[in-house]
Amino acid sequence: MKFITEVELRDLYRKEPFATYVLEPDTKITPGARQFLVDRRVTLVQAQGCDGKKSNLDPSNQVQVRDNWCTQRLLGRMESLEALFLLVAAELLHSGDAVLSEEIMALGKCFRNLRNAEREQVPPDTFEFWGWSEEEIKQRSDNLEKFVDLREFHVGLENGKEVALLNYLRASLQEVEPAILEAYWNEEQQLCSRQDLINTINLVINILCIMMWKCLGGKKWRR
Repeated sequence: MKFITEVELRDLYRKEPFATYVLEPDTKITPGARQFLVDRRVTLVQAQGCDGKKSNLDPSNQVQVRDNWCTQRLLGRMESLEALFLLVAAELLHSGDAVLSEEIMALGKCFRNLRNAEREQVPPDTFEFWGWSEEEIKQRSDNLEKFVDLREFHVGLENGKEVALLNYLRASLQEVEPAILEAYWNEEQQLCSRQDLINTINLVINILCIMMWKCLGGKKWRR
């Protein structure tokens, strides 16, 4: 099952606004994506599948196999991202930006705590960064969309490499939400049982957006 996220819809809508969105068979839409369509008065249409074939596998076995596969895929994705935090921090350090490198390392530790919360099946710790609460992070990162829509000319700016690395990390983190939805989607209740993980991932992404915004100001990194 595939999940369409708000980020994907935003990208599509930015390229060419649309009044109707057709959801393909065996595809779900995240709550954030649904709200995005509602806010822009876009009609959501569910396409009907035409494949009437039935699996020979027992339904309960199918669910168990799928859940195990989705969970392993999520764990693998999160492990790769933890390694990416280290790689980006190393690149920044060798580029001479030790302060920003240190901040990415600290953000990577927050992500590691999130991964541990998923693995141990416990709620993630309350997220704080730079002494900001979760609500403060949301407020400070509001309306920063235009700063993550990078183009080729951004690479030539004073902090172009830093922005490109932060953007790559941000884009990679956005792939976690669909993986969480696949692993923890409750079909009966039509909700994700680990929405807390998604909320924390979005806070990490918000911090990266703020870092990018600061770098695009053409100044050396500082809080």
